[in-house]
Amino acid sequence: MPRKYVKASAPSQAFLLGEHAVLYGSPALALSIDRRSSSTASELDKGHIRIRSNLGVYEEVDGKVVIGNEDLSKLSLGLKILLERYEIRQGVQLEITSEVPIGSGMASSASVAAAISKSVDGLFDLSLTNRELLEAVYAFERIIHGKASKTGPACAVFGGVIWIEWKGDSMEATSLGYKEVPLAMACTGSPSPTKEMISRVLNFKESFPEIHSSIVDSIRNVVILGKASIEKEDLNKLGRLMNINQGFLYSLGVSSEDIERIVWTARRKGSMGSKLSGAGGGGCVVSIHEDPSWLARELLTVSKIAFPASISTEGARLESITYR
Repeated sequence: MPRKYVKASAPSQAFLLGEHAVLYGSPALALSIDRRSSSTASELDKGHIRIRSNLGVYEEVDGKVVIGNEDLSKLSLGLKILLERYEIRQGVQLEITSEVPIGSGMASSASVAAAISKSVDGLFDLSLTNRELLEAVYAFERIIHGKASKTGPACAVFGGVIWIEWKGDSMEATSLGYKEVPLAMACTGSPSPTKEMISRVLNFKESFPEIHSSIVDSIRNVVILGKASIEKEDLNKLGRLMNINQGFLYSLGVSSEDIERIVWTARRKGSMGSKLSGAGGGGCVVSIHEDPSWLARELLTVSKIAFPASISTEGARLESITYR
């Protein structure tokens, strides 16, 4: 009998404003980027999980690890939680590929998690809503990073411009639709250690609680102004706000010499705004420039990877369903 194979994909993230502060009650603003991860899901016998990617192979049968891979083991745990939530008794095989640089601050883990969740959704005809898919991806993120924002998951699930705000004790994510923002991304070549950077900001808070609170409040104001700027398509003001945000992130201790080198090179080359994207410490810098392709080429002198980044109008989507 032919097996069903469901392929799904999901975009990545450019974090415009509000990273780190979003974990302390500030809103955040991000863009869904059309560099995508893919997952092809198929059924296995009950209790059997197999995951293959460029990171290696992870496999377990009835809870016993047959082939271990630390990174993929976290995906396996997220997958099992997803299967349990929807009372799926079958095992699953996943084949994962990704165009998103790992540890880049582009939410590669959320992109992969959204592709996995969407492919499992299609495999078992769950008909998940985007809100249900978002919660599934967010569960993966908490396993991978511990304390996590919904920003990356929302970029991966919804597409377009992503607005994150707090309502009571929960983060709420909304897509503001598509806006044209000419972006270039440039990566340092060193990974962004998300857990370490989150811990660094927490230590800052414990050492300087009043200063931390003041910085978070200032970032909140920047993000709110940034939302108004992108809605009015005022890219010059948005860029200036990105530069201000970068100063606050530097103060929190999550920038680096490599990040600053890219940021200042981009500004000298005419960027309207340049800042780190995501957790920091390494990873990528996002810049607004009237000619992103030209800027990306120029930034190759100070980065390992640089490219123009287009905004994805679609979030997680089914790509194909085949039987073989």
